[in-house]
Amino acid sequence: MHRIEQLNRRASRARVALAAACVMAVAGCSRRAEVGGVVSLDGKPLSSGVVTFSPTGDGPTGYAAIGSDGRYVVQVGSRNGLPPGEYVITVAANAAPAEGVSSAPGPYSDGITPLATPQKYSEREQSPLRATLISGSQTLPLDLSSQ
Repeated sequence: MHRIEQLNRRASRARVALAAACVMAVAGCSRRAEVGGVVSLDGKPLSSGVVTFSPTGDGPTGYAAIGSDGRYVVQVGSRNGLPPGEYVITVAANAAPAEGVSSAPGPYSDGITPLATPQKYSEREQSPLRATLISGSQTLPLDLSSQ
């Protein structure tokens, strides 16, 4: 009987160790870089637009809408964050429509307003914005210049 108890204890310890290893493996795979900040142009926060984090290698692209206060939080799908690594960042924000001019598509308007941000920031090949993201939460202000 004593031998059976020893075997049961060993099996129980093995199950606990296996469960702990599985939890650690899953946690290790889900390590994400959660990144956000404020986007500004010439020192003033933008009030709309899109920020894109494109990996320099393989991996998903992260997106963020720029809020009315200039803040953004990067997501992949509906989940905050993206895999750690090297990224090229693009920013595109449209100018507000002129007073009295509708931005809605219609017979006399194409519904498109000009970019408020310089073209170089909206093209992956030209953007000077780069980031190396690590696991965990980080703040990355994006200070753009009209020059």
